[in-house]
Formats: sequence, C-alpha cells, structure tokens
Amino acid sequence: MPSKKHWLLLLTLIIASASHLKGQNGSLGDPVLNETFGVGSTYKPIGDPLPSGITNLQFVKDKCPSGSGQYTIASSSGGCLGETWHVVSQDRTKPSQPAGYMMIINASDNPDVFYTQRIPGSLLCSGGKYQFAVDILNILRDMPETQGYDQPNVSFIVEDANGNALQPPQNTGTILATAGVNWVNYKVDFTAPISGDVVVKLKNNTFGSMGNDLVLDNITVRPYGPELAVGFTTPEDNSTRELCVDNATTHYSLVAQPVNSVTAIYQWQRNVDNKGWENIPGATSVSIGVNVPHTKGTYRYRLGVLTAPGVSLNCQTFSAPLTVNVNAVPKYDLPAVTNFCEGSTLEFFGNQGQSYDWTGPNGFHSTKQSPRIADNANQSMEGIYTLVITGDGGCPYITKTKAIWHPTLQPSVENDSLTICEGDVVQLRASGGTIYKWSPAAGLDHDDISNPMASPSVTTAYTVTIGNGGCEQPSTVRVTVLKRPVAKAGPDRGINEGEPVTLHATAIGTSYYWTPSLYMDDPSSLTPTVNPPDNQTYILHVQTPECGIVTDEVNIRVFKKLTIPSTFTPNGDGMNDTWHIDKLITYPESVLYVYTREGKEVFRTVGDAKQWNGIYQGKALPAGVYYYIIDLKNNLPKQGGWVMLLR
Repeated sequence: MPSKKHWLLLLTLIIASASHLKGQNGSLGDPVLNETFGVGSTYKPIGDPLPSGITNLQFVKDKCPSGSGQYTIASSSGGCLGETWHVVSQDRTKPSQPAGYMMIINASDNPDVFYTQRIPGSLLCSGGKYQFAVDILNILRDMPETQGYDQPNVSFIVEDANGNALQPPQNTGTILATAGVNWVNYKVDFTAPISGDVVVKLKNNTFGSMGNDLVLDNITVRPYGPELAVGFTTPEDNSTRELCVDNATTHYSLVAQPVNSVTAIYQWQRNVDNKGWENIPGATSVSIGVNVPHTKGTYRYRLGVLTAPGVSLNCQTFSAPLTVNVNAVPKYDLPAVTNFCEGSTLEFFGNQGQSYDWTGPNGFHSTKQSPRIADNANQSMEGIYTLVITGDGGCPYITKTKAIWHPTLQPSVENDSLTICEGDVVQLRASGGTIYKWSPAAGLDHDDISNPMASPSVTTAYTVTIGNGGCEQPSTVRVTVLKRPVAKAGPDRGINEGEPVTLHATAIGTSYYWTPSLYMDDPSSLTPTVNPPDNQTYILHVQTPECGIVTDEVNIRVFKKLTIPSTFTPNGDGMNDTWHIDKLITYPESVLYVYTREGKEVFRTVGDAKQWNGIYQGKALPAGVYYYIIDLKNNLPKQGGWVMLLR
C-alpha cells in the first residue's frame, strides 16, 4: 500500500500537470459576477461574513486571521503574525474607495475549495465566451524569517450546473512572496453552456500551515470578446483629448477596427462625468461623429460589440473608453494697477494655474508663480506686466497689470503721545501723504483724513497708514485716556436732634474734602461723623490734577424733639388759649389727630398749619381729657398720649 508520503508526491505532480492560467486580453462586457466585498467606514473596518455556501472557511472579526482555515472581510491589515504579513492599507477595487473591503485568508492546512459562486443561466449567453478573473495578493513578506514558508497556489475551476468542467484545470502556479505589496490579476477564459447555471470555484492547492496566506479582491465573471481598437480618426490614436471651457463645440470622428465577425452588432455609448453609460441613439456603425460641447466635464465614449450567438446584451463586450476632458479655464485677474514706491519691493502674485509665464519691461521673464522683480525698485520698472496662467489640460488665461512708480514718502505725525480726560476730544495730526487711513476707527469722527478728532473711551493706540497712491508707511499715535474723578457722597440721611451720624462716601481721585465743615469731626475723611442741629447739606469735593474737581452732596434731615403740653385753657384770656406743640413745624408732612374718650375725631391738621382751640364744628368742647396721635411720616414712629382741656 502506498505511504502518505507517496500520496502527497502524487498529488503535487497532478497539480503541477495542470496548466497555468491563460486568460486572453480582449474586450470585456459588464460583469455577471462582481464581488468587491463592499465598502466599510472609519467606524467599521471589519465587514460582515460572506453569505452561507460561498466559503468553507471560518469567519473571524479581526483584521489578522491567525488560525489556519480562517478569513476576514476588512478594509486594511497590518502588524499581523509577528509582522510577517504585509501592511495592506487599502483594497484593490478601482477607482479606489476609502475603507473598501477585501477578503484576507489564512488558508487551510490541506488543499480544498475555499470559494464558490453560482451564476444564474438567465444572466449568461448560450455558448458565449466569458472571462473569470481575480486579483490575488500573497500577503506573506519576503524576509529572512519567512524563508521556507508555504506559498499560495490557486486553481480556477469553472463547471456547469451538473459539475462538469467547462475548461481544463488551470492554476496560478506558485505565487511567490515579495518584498512589497504586489497584487496580480489572474484570469481564465471559458465558454458558457447551451443552458443552465455556471459555478466558479477557487481551490487552495498548497499543503502546510506555515504561510499559504493570501488576499482576494474583485472576483469577476464578464463576457469576453475580440479586442476592440478604437480611436480618434484612426483606431490607433486613443490618447486623451483636452479642451478648454468656452462657447464652442469640437467635432471628433470616433473610429474602430472592425471585428472579424459577419454577425457583429455595434453600439456606441457615452458617459458624462461618470454618471453612467448610455447608448448613443443611432450610433450602430464602426465609425461615428460626435460633437463635444466645451462645458466643463469628462466625456467618455466606448464601442460595444455583440459577437456571441443570439442578441442578448448580457454578451456585449466593450472597447477601452476614449476620453475628452473639458477643463475650466483658470480665472485669476491681476489688479489693473500695481503701485510701487521708490526703494520698495516690487513683486507679483499668480494663482489658479498649473504653470505661469510672466513678461514685462526691460526684457523681464519668469516662470515662477509669484516672482519678485526687485527688492529696491526704481522708476525704470514701470510698465505693463503680462501673466499667462496655464491650467488643467493646457488651458491658458491671460491677465495684465500696469506697474506705476511713486516717489519716496516723507510721512510724520505731530504728536505721537497725547493725554485726555475721559469724555474730552483731541485732534490727531498726520502729514506727508495724500491718502490717510486711521485704525481703529472707534472714537474718531473720520478715519480717512489727516487730522481727525479723537474721543476714545479707553487708552488707544491709533495707527495711521500714510500713502501717496503707491507708497504706504504706518505711524502710531497713542491717546492715553485718564479717568475723571468720581464723587459719591452717599444716600441722604435722617437723624433725631442731638444724635450724631457717620457718613459713608466713596471717591476716585487724588484728594477729597467736605464743605461746609460745620458740626463735622473730620472734613478730609470719607467717613466723617456729623451732628448738625438743623437740616444740613454737605458737599463732597473730589479732584485729580489733570481732570479737575467733581462734587456730590448729601442731605441731613434733623428730626426735632417735640414738646407736647399736657393742658391748655381755651377761655379767651389770651393765655394758653390753643394747644401748641413746639417744633411740630419742623415736620411739615406730619398729621395730628385728636379724639374724644369715645374715639370720635374732633381735630386734624397737617404739619403745624393750625393749632387746636377746643372748638369742634363751631361749638366749644367740654372740659376733660382728650387723646391725640401724631403721625410724623418719614418712617418715624407715631406718637400718642392725652391732653387736658380746662375751662
């Protein structure tokens, strides 16, 4: 009985006898199978597992499947298996997409079919030619540590629905490890069956668990046909055409080399700005004419040909596209006039182009974007400077500027340091130019004259740019704003006669004092004690040397002590005929009420307007005890008591 070693040797010889992939270069149609594995995002670098039945490998949610027989769907891979794998930063799909997925495989230890897809017969053309293609990367790095590791070898298998091979066995051969990332597109051609589905498979042919790791992307099956040579005017001229945006239209003759088929059906298509291919109505011959408008965009044309049996568009193949780019003309205008000063730097600035070409007086020429003519310019450099800006597709734009020379400035300011008090106005003075611009404008009556009036609220450094139309030079004037003195004597106060009170004032200034100083213990204090015998107004004076004196006053209301007689004799003898309350006249807002013993009001007066004479409603009141209430107002307590009326 043969040993295991003999069986392995036999299997290796069988694999070696299979032919290597021999896919042809020709025209291809739209794919009937197009596996790109999708697109992820920054937040989803690992994709979902493949649907059931496509692979027998075990899915792991890790960009580094570390076990044999495992795979992942990921947008990148790096730092895997002791860094013996390549860092693969993006997938293979074109045009490239950020976070596009690929299938990363740590193959099984033994040969097996690891990928299977079934293509419905309804998508195929009976007897038509197709190409099965896959982008494959040996992810193993070629380095001393990986010498002797197993290398991938993949068979492409194409079968009908009953498992019958539609083409002889073909494989990639040994895919050697490389020092850098090296994707290779492998492909095999086959003929579709008369009817039924087609099954495509990928098989791992390598034994061993050390190495044999690979990455797949862009698994496609596409109609395959004869190579289509198309071009502008002749099939050989397929270089991209470049136009510039304007109001014109350019006519092109698109020409193809006829295919060697009497049954070929042709159809030209157009794709504008990658919005999708569409048939050009009536364009069904080998050669056509197209008019391309000079409107910005990318215009692409291709020829579709149907040579397979039948007329199904699933069998149509296409030429490589012919491209016409209509490029925007760079739009950048130099200023009409460039003023410069004697002895200053003269330079120009270009933009919006791919290249620049300057010409000017005295034979000046430069291809810099922003050339410097001179650091010490003089009058001889006056004149017209012309710039030709060349943009995408060689589209030119011409712009010019006239350089005008001006003599050297002699600018000055009369006083560069001024001081004012808050709220005052001062005049700024500059000279030596014809154009003036002050900044900031806050606090100025004008910012574009030589001598504006300034009234800033805070200390401000004003910069004046003095110019003569070509030269400019800045100067600075600092206006220092001093705070005016502030006097706050405090709220008005009320005191009882003979009771002192302390004032609480605040002041901002260099000195302060009170007037008058009568009945005040310290006129130079902000908290003096006062005890005037009568109502008194005190004035607080605060001053600074620069901004003068301000004042504020406080009123002291002195509430007098009342003397209330307990009896009076209204008998007409001229002696004590009225009830007179001494000092009540100092309470003009007060109200005096007099009541009988029963609570009947018999007298009322406001302040000391009148005195009670014992008369009520024209009749003399009887002698006896009467009760009074005095409402002094001013938030003072009410006073009450009794008075004896005698006759």
